Amino acid sequence: MKKSYLLLVMLSAFSAGAEAQTVNLQQATDMAMNADPRIEEQRANVAAAQALIARVEGEGGLRASVNLYAALAPKATDGIFTNGSNTCAAGQNCTLRSDGNTLNDGVTVTSGITASIIKPLYTFGKLENYKTAAQYNKQLKSDEVALAKGQTWLTVRRAYYGYLTARDTRAFLEGVRTQLAESEQPMKKKADEGKAAMRDVYALENGLGLLNRYIAESEGVEKIALDGLKTIIGVPLNDPLEVADEHITPVKMPDGSMAHYSNQALADRPEMHMAQSGLSALRSYVEARKAERYPDIYAGVVATAAFTPGRQQINNPYINDPLNQAFATPVIGIKWDFNPGVLSANVSGAEADLRGAVAKAQLAQVGIPFQVSQAYHSVHALEKQITALDQARVAAKRWMISSFLDFQAGLVDGGTLGMAVAGNVSTQVNYFKALNDFNMQVAELNVATGDYPQ
Repeated sequence: MKKSYLLLVMLSAFSAGAEAQTVNLQQATDMAMNADPRIEEQRANVAAAQALIARVEGEGGLRASVNLYAALAPKATDGIFTNGSNTCAAGQNCTLRSDGNTLNDGVTVTSGITASIIKPLYTFGKLENYKTAAQYNKQLKSDEVALAKGQTWLTVRRAYYGYLTARDTRAFLEGVRTQLAESEQPMKKKADEGKAAMRDVYALENGLGLLNRYIAESEGVEKIALDGLKTIIGVPLNDPLEVADEHITPVKMPDGSMAHYSNQALADRPEMHMAQSGLSALRSYVEARKAERYPDIYAGVVATAAFTPGRQQINNPYINDPLNQAFATPVIGIKWDFNPGVLSANVSGAEADLRGAVAKAQLAQVGIPFQVSQAYHSVHALEKQITALDQARVAAKRWMISSFLDFQAGLVDGGTLGMAVAGNVSTQVNYFKALNDFNMQVAELNVATGDYPQ
């Protein structure tokens, strides 16, 4: 009894886990925004840009340097004079020793430490301009996140609408195939009895073969589109997934003018923000490169100490033994790293990058309105196509049905029926395609104007 109960629970859990997840377009979009690695990559670039700002700010802060060392050094005993002492009585001929670089007294170990704390006071605009350039660079990277979101937003719609279109096309073709297949055997029987021509049988079989071909093609597109949707929203390919919409339907027709959309694009497109941020960043970068010709003024504290056992300490202001000494002092100074050739090349390279950014900004100002125009006119043209095809598909369906009835009654031959079937299939398939193209062009218009979640 317990085993049966456990088996029932396991089967129930398996059945619940096997249920297909159903998503609508908005849910799919939200999932994709959290799953697309392209967006996360751009977010990482924003974090790197923020780290660059912190680095520039750090260059203007305190700089600490510490060096602790140990080394070998010669011993030194018996004073600084050749008489073996550190003193020289009045009237005596005292001679300073000259064996400081020998190892006559043996070798010992010396240790020491040097340390400094430095704070830049004035850099002639280098740090300020580098920081400004880094801040604009972060804005540019943030706009690249918005750009990646736009591509993800568009990809979701391409997969979602493509799946609905392929599914509706397949279902329609299967319906036509069912109608024709029901007449295949009766038609063969009539032909065998001499009541119908074999060409009508062949025409029917030809139509069925073509329908099977297009159905197979639609099935392939349907599966590819669904797998593409799974991939972009982060659902494993082996997991079942269903879409909430039952059929492909046209989205709402945009009601703004082309001038309105062009102005909106020039104001809201991430590329326009990127162009402005890039120009500002490069201008500051050029100024920072030019400021490299000037020094840095700094202040701080410098300290050093060394101790060497085996060497006598000399407390004399005029004699300094670097192996036995200690001092600390505040400093103020000017540090100048200047290489005319490298400086000129750096400035020229930055100015060249600036000219390139200006050209890109100009291209964006010209190209973006054209993208808007292209999407805008395509949307309106496709709306007219949908209206025309909607009227045509009603007539084509009636044409096929009436031809089919006439064919069964022996009033028309297979060729006439084939033309009616082909006309109905072509019109209906083109209608589905026009719906998909219209929806995608509306999405393209949204992306072209920056009207999508950023």
